[in-house]
Amino acid sequence: MIIAVIPAKSSSSRLSNKNMRLINGQPMIYYSLIAAQECSLIDEVYVTTDSDEIESYAKKHGAKIIRRGSDLCGDVPIVKVYEHALQTINDPKVEYIVGIQVDHPDRKLDLAKAIKYIKEKQFDELITVDGNGTLNGSLKIMHTDAIKNGKIAAVGTMMDDCTNIHYIDDLKQAEKNIMCKIK
Repeated sequence: MIIAVIPAKSSSSRLSNKNMRLINGQPMIYYSLIAAQECSLIDEVYVTTDSDEIESYAKKHGAKIIRRGSDLCGDVPIVKVYEHALQTINDPKVEYIVGIQVDHPDRKLDLAKAIKYIKEKQFDELITVDGNGTLNGSLKIMHTDAIKNGKIAAVGTMMDDCTNIHYIDDLKQAEKNIMCKIK
């Protein structure tokens, strides 16, 4: 079984209420939810959050909710959030977690292609990089054994040259990119 986990905490140190900021009339989280739901290889979609507003929105859009405490909302490695999600879900059939970051709404990488790639290559983890080869975090797919055991032996990368939103200018750039994609 393959699940999507969308981490969407309430606060952000650089751009307040970032995950619910509007892009083309939709909150940023919408684009991650749609990407996960449209991927035929993903069996279930979860949003992990500390926010009532995000929880309500995600539920209305068909996601299951994992509530996380403040200890998992600060500067913690994302793998700790996935570990918490796995423990909360507690389903041994989950083989992969597809982590979809909300702050990359103009992602270009096809999720099904990325899932097929990690499975074919038998990587423990697949991460995304931008056009310069710099880690951007739009997508992180992990085999659940690697999360549970804390051992990542084989890591693959795929390019997703999208906008990582930290500031209002990034938000405007992502909106432009999404508008170009729609046309």
